[in-house]
Amino acid sequence: MYLRQALKTIVPEPILKKIRANYNKHKKYSNEIQLLKGKRISQSCEKSVVFFTTRKCASTYMDKCIEYLNEKYLKLTQVNLESYIWQYSNQDMYQVLEEKLMAFQSQGVLYAPLRNYIPIKDIENYRILLMLRDPRDVIVSNYYSLGFSHSLPLDEERRKEFLEFRGRIQKQTVDEYVIERADRFYRMYDEYCNLIKAQNLQWLRYEDFMQDFDLWVKQLGECLQISINEQDKSTLFEMKGGGQQVEENKLKHIRKATPGDHKEKLSKETQDFLNMKFKDLLLILKYE
Repeated sequence: MYLRQALKTIVPEPILKKIRANYNKHKKYSNEIQLLKGKRISQSCEKSVVFFTTRKCASTYMDKCIEYLNEKYLKLTQVNLESYIWQYSNQDMYQVLEEKLMAFQSQGVLYAPLRNYIPIKDIENYRILLMLRDPRDVIVSNYYSLGFSHSLPLDEERRKEFLEFRGRIQKQTVDEYVIERADRFYRMYDEYCNLIKAQNLQWLRYEDFMQDFDLWVKQLGECLQISINEQDKSTLFEMKGGGQQVEENKLKHIRKATPGDHKEKLSKETQDFLNMKFKDLLLILKYE
């Protein structure tokens, strides 16, 4: 207590603020920092789990869901490399991860969530959990998220860049944004489809999560190779918000969450453009 008061007297407030931020960073993300240095953080011999998904695919919920199941069943060391890099770096997070593949260790670690594919070495030695959503809905949802509701990073330089990016998005219509970003989302989904084929993966659908929760939980347990009981299912359902309906609000993180949103928000011409752009991937993923 006295040391704290002395520091306030001696050290200027801006410097104290940086000291506190640095302490909080190392306290919350110590495992992530160690992994990015190539250091081992777990002595477990259990297979590591990598959870791949996309933005606007219930990934925030999945973070909590997997944390719950991990504490009860998997007992792995859970890390969120994406969150750490987003909050404390002004670099492209996935470029960082591709340059730091030594951060991926095949035993004892739960990597969740990763919202973009990472070419992990010897990925067949990991247990992969993949959850996807209709890419046409994902692009639309990204427009509203990045343009209006996404949280701001802590790093000041990244925050400034993000706010400038948000300003550019707000000047676009949703149709303009979708057409501009279609190539980027196609590449991401193409990599996931290649992963599905190469690893013969069972994957989870966001649409089942929203419309058939019992089926979705059953498949989640199969993917993680655990037995999710009725009590767990009830807990996970309440964590989801139960049967509560979401009223659309572009300023909220969960804006609408209804499958098929692209059919309401986009012009017929833009819908046709997306249908042609993603035609081969929509067939693989069994979206109409």
